Amino acid sequence: MEKDISRPETLSARERQIAEAFSGGDTYQAIAERLCIAPSTVRTHLTTIYRKLGVSSKLDLHRHLRNAGGSDLPDKAPPRPDKPSIAVLAFENMSGDPEQEYFSDGITEDIITALSRSPWLFIIARNTTFTYKGQNVDIRRVATELGVRFVLEGSVRRAGERIRVTAQLIDGLSGGHVWSERYDGQLEDVFDLQDEITRNVVASIQTRVHLTTIEEPVERSTRPDLTVWELTMRAWHLLYDFTPQSFDTARGLLHRALALDPVSAEATMVLSLIQHHTALMGYAEDARATITEAYELGRRATELDERNEYAHWAFGISGWGLHKHDESIVALQRAVELNPNCSLAYGSLGTALGLVGRSEEAIANQQIAIRSNPRDPSIFFRFSGIALAHYMAGRFDAAVEWAARAIHRMPRWYIGHFILTASHVQAGRLPEAQEAVRACLEVLPEMTVADLDRMPLKDADRMGEFRACLQRAGLPER
Repeated sequence: MEKDISRPETLSARERQIAEAFSGGDTYQAIAERLCIAPSTVRTHLTTIYRKLGVSSKLDLHRHLRNAGGSDLPDKAPPRPDKPSIAVLAFENMSGDPEQEYFSDGITEDIITALSRSPWLFIIARNTTFTYKGQNVDIRRVATELGVRFVLEGSVRRAGERIRVTAQLIDGLSGGHVWSERYDGQLEDVFDLQDEITRNVVASIQTRVHLTTIEEPVERSTRPDLTVWELTMRAWHLLYDFTPQSFDTARGLLHRALALDPVSAEATMVLSLIQHHTALMGYAEDARATITEAYELGRRATELDERNEYAHWAFGISGWGLHKHDESIVALQRAVELNPNCSLAYGSLGTALGLVGRSEEAIANQQIAIRSNPRDPSIFFRFSGIALAHYMAGRFDAAVEWAARAIHRMPRWYIGHFILTASHVQAGRLPEAQEAVRACLEVLPEMTVADLDRMPLKDADRMGEFRACLQRAGLPER
């Protein structure tokens, strides 16, 4: 029997997305960016689409889809995009007063807007998620219908002038809780309260989403079919291990990603971060060359995507080891300007300000980062940043307290050990400083005073003073 060729073959869900977008006027690049795939992959999909539908041009494709009315396309739930995807449901007004609906809706809309600014996330629009408002919905069904991995829901309750907001992030695959938090505040300035809650929710769930999305073990990262986005996200995930082995694996993944898409701002940015932290943590054979590479990669990432706050963040922190303190502050301020909910940018801006002696501003920015993202795996950087600010301001007891907290969270973080040691010396406690050096060398036996150069202070005199404190406590010079 001859094959019936009168009926077009059915498109897959991904092919349907691409067919509708391309026939509607989107370019290869626009489709690639939205779906987190390479433009060449879009071109390959379109070749298959043209063959399946028996068309030979964009106009023919447009006419076919319009005339078919979607009958040849499968009626399936949309596929989840490669990047982490979230639907934010309307927060429930639990106050018993319909007049308070504006506050719960306002919180929801602010969170959706803030999350939508992140190039790392795919966020369902408000007009879609609000269609579920007032319904007793099954979270897994919502996730399936909208094609997302995560669903954020919450409630708002008012009692007099006090407001309580609860939020919880649900895994749409399992129905399990990924993250939950409760926020209490006074209704003195409703807009300030909305801003604070939005910043805290957004900063926390961005971290949790990224760490939850990549589930496969590192060994499976050798799969040849991983997309640029998947390779980049696995590398980002490995960054938080802070080991030379994880950095090496991440570097290999990112080189694969950039071989597929040399103009990927995200892959370029994460490679800058890997190189920066490789040098910062003392894993580089040539620290200066590695820091310089991180700086050049960070700058390129901002050129590839000027609106990407993480690119400016990476560029900003890469300048520290090259004594580009002022340029660093400008870049980090730009990151905060682009995304006022980026806790990483706030924290690193605090560190940059601490390195130049602007202690009070440094502490204020670090506190914003800690408050908005208290479960950040890299929070030890925030603690040592506050310790440095207190040290620069001459508050040595406070510096000791925060440095100890940083060391407790990350024993291999040498800056925490250095600030602890120098603060004891400055406070006239030489035996305690010598014990701090002993504890440092027990964890990091190769550490020397010269390692301070990886994160130098701007003021040369203060830098010399810091060195002298470490030398006096017995840390080897080289």
